[in-house]
Amino acid sequence: MSPFRLHDWNDVRLIIACAEQGGFAGAATALGIDQTTVSRRISHMEKAIGRPLFTRRRSGASPTPAGEALLERARAMAAAADGFEGAMRGLTCFPSPKVTVSASEGLLTYTLIPALLGRKTLELPLDPTLIKAPLPDLSFTTAATKADISVMATSPGDIPQVKGAVHVRRIGTMSFAPMASRLYLDQAPHIASFDDLAHHPLIDIGIYRAIRGLDAWNGIVAGKAGEGVLTVSTTPKLHVPLSGGEGVAILPDYSAIYEDSLVRLDVKSPPLAVSLWLVSHEDALREPSVRDLYDLLATMFMTSPCYRGG
Repeated sequence: MSPFRLHDWNDVRLIIACAEQGGFAGAATALGIDQTTVSRRISHMEKAIGRPLFTRRRSGASPTPAGEALLERARAMAAAADGFEGAMRGLTCFPSPKVTVSASEGLLTYTLIPALLGRKTLELPLDPTLIKAPLPDLSFTTAATKADISVMATSPGDIPQVKGAVHVRRIGTMSFAPMASRLYLDQAPHIASFDDLAHHPLIDIGIYRAIRGLDAWNGIVAGKAGEGVLTVSTTPKLHVPLSGGEGVAILPDYSAIYEDSLVRLDVKSPPLAVSLWLVSHEDALREPSVRDLYDLLATMFMTSPCYRGG
């Protein structure tokens, strides 16, 4: 007798079919295989356990006591398998889990949340009409470590410093330009060049200083040595002083399209830009709702004229 291990669920089905069909011929017909295969596989199991499972007769075959013992367990396994298959079919209707998206507070507030949640604005840098199917429940965070999908910004030429089995895709360039409110420009001296910004009050965002692509702006800020520079932590926190006429800032160059109070300054600026990347762990992307949203965001960014800089 050789050691026996069940390697094929079809062997269990075979025992049930032989018993229920009254022989090997009926089992072969029921399972769509030839009778020789049925006989060979039953004989292989009998040889492995060292005793017959079926009594052969001209009229068919019937289980031996050993066969009956296996048949009882085989039917229990079949019932469990039916339940398992039913559960798998049920998962096709299982609600999609909530998907968390991370980005900077500015990208979330003015770009991603309005586009994905359908909030009405005059114009958006991302086209919400590209959403062709219902989205999963969404949540948003600025913490990339807590997100299923992250939109990350780097200095041009850099890639995101992320670890693990992650999928990283470059989705465009976000260019910046000097902006001021109409209120400020009505009362301020004329700004003829980028260098003239050094003579105006500036509103800066602290994280800009870590981005090489914004060095031209950072140099002007540093040259003022804190005199006449208001530093805020995020783009939304820049909104009130900027729209209130307290100075000049740099923002994504499309910002004036959905903020009527702002004007992009008509000056030739040095290159000011960051690279944008879409990042998600490979395990997260195995969830269809995450994968679909990842692909949708990639399409929305890559087809937008606002992110086609060099």
